[in-house]
Amino acid sequence: MARFHLKLVFASLALTSLCVSGCERKKDINKERESRAYRSAMVDYRTGRIEASLKSFAKVVRDEPANSSARFLYACLLQDFKRDFISAYNAYNEYLLQQPDSDKAKIATERMRICEKEVAILLAEKYSLASPDAQAKEIAKLSDKIKELEEQLSLAQKGMSETQQRNDALAAERDRLLTAVKSVEADVDQKPNAPSVKGVKELLEEEERVERTDYANDIAKLRAEEKDELATGTTLLPPRTKEDIQKREAELAAKRAKEEELRNKKPSHPPTYVVQEGDTLYRIAVRFYGRLSAWKAIRDANKAIISNDGRVRAGETIVLPGQ
Repeated sequence: MARFHLKLVFASLALTSLCVSGCERKKDINKERESRAYRSAMVDYRTGRIEASLKSFAKVVRDEPANSSARFLYACLLQDFKRDFISAYNAYNEYLLQQPDSDKAKIATERMRICEKEVAILLAEKYSLASPDAQAKEIAKLSDKIKELEEQLSLAQKGMSETQQRNDALAAERDRLLTAVKSVEADVDQKPNAPSVKGVKELLEEEERVERTDYANDIAKLRAEEKDELATGTTLLPPRTKEDIQKREAELAAKRAKEEELRNKKPSHPPTYVVQEGDTLYRIAVRFYGRLSAWKAIRDANKAIISNDGRVRAGETIVLPGQ
């Protein structure tokens, strides 16, 4: 098992090396060492600042990938001080791709073998390959982890199922509302003259204004007629006696009373009415009450089935209030 993992590790490192190494041509060693970044990294290394030199060499390798001298020293630091054998192996391999015939190529090869052995030891320790009991413990630990992940998966699936049910319920409610909206729109299209709230208000105000004007005109006309008749009597000739004047006043009073009675007389109507096709509250009000303004009283008496805009539907039975 260790050999299998080891082969996988180094196979991936080899592929990485082929991608990272952009050129395999040799460089002049002296020219590489003249780089300011390289010299700064060497100062850190010679003065014992290992962490600083590691960062410096890493920066040189990153900024100057063809600098094989910096790559070799960086690999040595990774192996000897950081004990990062995988990264060191990769750095040695890249160095050999750049400088396969250099005087340090053999050293780099030997160090790569040491890194391989160290990685094999680490893998053996990690997977406890030397002890069957340790293997059993590792397997049991992994089994518990798998069981825990399965439980989490089950909870996630349950949550997804509940979420899907909520989404389905919301989609059904949305479809129901869309159907209701389309039904209302179709009803409005079929009755383009159906009154809006603003239209109802304007019609009501116009009706009250007309009624007030008509009533005021009738009263003014009646008083003018009364004044004229009182002045002239029942004929074109002026009245001759006080009794004639009193008689005429009585006749006019009876006439006013009769007109008032006719004005206040309420038309008879049934207690309920079944709405017919094409009916509106206005038509019903005029039909049974003789005036347009009665639509509001009908609506208020049937709040359970008639909305505020006063729309009625054929087949509904509405109450006709006694007014």
